[in-house]
Amino acid sequence: MNKSTLCALIIVTFAITEGFAQDTERPKLDVAFSVSSLGFGGQVAKPLARRSAIRGGFNFYSYGTDLTKDGAQYAEDIDLRSVNLQFDKYLHAGLFISGGALVWNGNKGDGTVTIPGGQTFSLGTKTYTSDPSNPVHGSSEVRVNKFAPLVTLGYGNLISKGRIAYSVEGGVAFHGTPQATLSLAGGACLTFGGGGGLAPPTTGPLCPDIGSSPGIQNDVAAQQTKINNDISGYKYYPIIQFMIGYKVK
Repeated sequence: MNKSTLCALIIVTFAITEGFAQDTERPKLDVAFSVSSLGFGGQVAKPLARRSAIRGGFNFYSYGTDLTKDGAQYAEDIDLRSVNLQFDKYLHAGLFISGGALVWNGNKGDGTVTIPGGQTFSLGTKTYTSDPSNPVHGSSEVRVNKFAPLVTLGYGNLISKGRIAYSVEGGVAFHGTPQATLSLAGGACLTFGGGGGLAPPTTGPLCPDIGSSPGIQNDVAAQQTKINNDISGYKYYPIIQFMIGYKVK
């Protein structure tokens, strides 16, 4: 049994334990539009007895960002895609605490890497220059866990009477340690003397192709490890969400 299925079973069990609301003043269902740090989306909530609710929805958004690291230029496309399932417990008035998960977490980053010809860049502890006749280029990826437990604290009226449903909440999703991959091609010119610390080779090209050079491939792997070390602390994704919708009686 995978984690998403187990989470769904636990939340449904909570719902059965709480019991479905029979009060005619309470809504049978809340249908809402959401805006959050996870993107735009839709949420559906089912009020339960004992001041609680079971809620599920989806989120999506995409944007681009550019950054430079160690001489390389990264053009990243960030895709936010997720499906959430949560159990809300109202503590006092509209104050609630919610537990659940992104049962499918498709949040990811994909990018292109470019290093203009003649520009120096670093791979691990080594310094190279991008070949003007065959500039270094490549791709990058960042992935997180497909299943991400979450907890939030919020205020809303999903279980009370009325026609307009709303809630505001904040919390965190635990998506694990991000994993980055880096792939490069093109010509990487060796740096000799000075800070490079290398002696000119007696044979072979001065700007070997990355794909045919085991030594440079090892340096690419070292750079990938360096990137993963830099992002290893981003194990948590902050959640801020606002919902507004309609209560179905």
